[in-house]
Amino acid sequence: MSLQRYRLARVAAVGLMVLGSAVAALAQQAPAQAPMPNMPGMDMRGGIRGTVRNANKAGVPDTIVTAVSATNGAKFEATTDAQGNYSFGALPVGGYNITVVSAGLTAFRRQGVQVTADQNVTLDITLDAASAQQAADTERQVLLEELAELRQRVTDLESSAVLSEPETRVKRVEVFVDQNGNEHDEPVPGAKKAITYRRERVYRRQTINEKVEEAIAAAEEHNVKIGVDAAVMTQYAQRTKGNDEVAPINRHAYGLASADLFFTAGIAQNTIFFADIVALSGTAPNAEIDTLTLLNGYTARLVAQNQLNLREVWLRTELFSNRLALTTGRLDLTNYFDNNAFANDESTQFLADALVNNQMLGLESNGTGVAAEFDPKNGFRAKFGLQQSNDNATNLSESLFTLSEVGYTFTPFSLPEGSYRLWFRTNNASEQILEKAVGVSIDQKLTNAFGLFGRYGTQGFEFDQRDHYWSAGVGVQNRHVFNPQDTWGVGYAETKLFDGQREKLVEGYYNLLLTDRLRMTFNVIHALETPVGGEKYGYLLPGIKIQAAF
Repeated sequence: MSLQRYRLARVAAVGLMVLGSAVAALAQQAPAQAPMPNMPGMDMRGGIRGTVRNANKAGVPDTIVTAVSATNGAKFEATTDAQGNYSFGALPVGGYNITVVSAGLTAFRRQGVQVTADQNVTLDITLDAASAQQAADTERQVLLEELAELRQRVTDLESSAVLSEPETRVKRVEVFVDQNGNEHDEPVPGAKKAITYRRERVYRRQTINEKVEEAIAAAEEHNVKIGVDAAVMTQYAQRTKGNDEVAPINRHAYGLASADLFFTAGIAQNTIFFADIVALSGTAPNAEIDTLTLLNGYTARLVAQNQLNLREVWLRTELFSNRLALTTGRLDLTNYFDNNAFANDESTQFLADALVNNQMLGLESNGTGVAAEFDPKNGFRAKFGLQQSNDNATNLSESLFTLSEVGYTFTPFSLPEGSYRLWFRTNNASEQILEKAVGVSIDQKLTNAFGLFGRYGTQGFEFDQRDHYWSAGVGVQNRHVFNPQDTWGVGYAETKLFDGQREKLVEGYYNLLLTDRLRMTFNVIHALETPVGGEKYGYLLPGIKIQAAF
């Protein structure tokens, strides 16, 4: 080996010895390694453990303990062992709500249990009456807080303003028109000022609640609605005056079933379509008993029984801020005139037609026509209508029935509301002369429970050859009744023809509310008839009716 290589090897050996000594010295002086600090983004977890015991301090096995994160709602479950011990070994750091459910009820609830990184929180649970009460109180408070938050959110949502659908409005503006016919918004030499109207698209601010209500109202207006009014009634006729020669019918029973099917639909703004199809099946007293007026108002103005009858079908539109209403189609004008509040509906009030309609109206059947009603919203009303009154007529000139009415609703002498009407009608169904009639109708509330009604009508050709009719009675609601919404009434009607025929009729009814859609009516009618040159006869007709409307 050369002298140069020997020297290099000796220097390397000495360097290795020095480096080894330095490393050993540092190892003896260095302290223990500190734990690694927490770095952002690391998955830090901790635990919750404990024992579930009952009121006797004994462990409760096979019990589910639930931990729900208060941050994101994540749910964790642990089941106790034979000694009642449970453990959540790796829960993300944060707050937790701990619950134990026993027999379907929350037996324990603890909120805000904090889990920290690399730490185990001890939470022992005792299932007793005190813990159950505390859990119930906590749940009640949480529920109230959630409801309050929900209510506030709904209020904030409803009060939030949005823009409505665009609306077209006509605006009156002043312009300046030059000699060439051009319009200018500002004055120009030689231009003349003029008035014009411009259409503009505008938006208005409205709350979401208003927007929803507007949409619901629009959908409701254009929906087709179907209603049903069905009734089954029985009547029994007992002769009270007369003999077999003048009144051969005695102790006969009658049964009648009626079904009305209504259709309504909004087809345009303030315009509706209505149709009423009615079916009658059975027998009514007037099929055998000869009386001046119908003893069952359900059969009034119907063409045939045991068949479907189109009673009404019409269109109605309202104009001038709903002050003028026009109705056209197949009509029953008695539905629009003489609308007495206490004696106008055979389905819920009196059954005899003499107490439902003024007998001098003289309308025999429904027909094509039109009705107009003007209501300025100040209590005054004016009506006019005309219709065909004979289904066999070939033109309106042969069967034109007209009705006119003026009415006023007010509160006289510090009494509740009352309505007073005067009507006039004509009918050219007779070939000889134009028939005319006039009548009045009154309904007046005495209190909120009691009301009086009255009608009078007369028709004829000469003063000494006129027919007369009048009726009066009382209607009661929410007073002297079995149920708060029951109604009852008593009425008297008398019809006298110029040839000597006369009828005196009295009826009492009680309308009993069974359910919101089902009613039962008890009624008793007594009719005393005086024929021309004959012996008087009378009938007592008790009856019962069950009506369903939906």
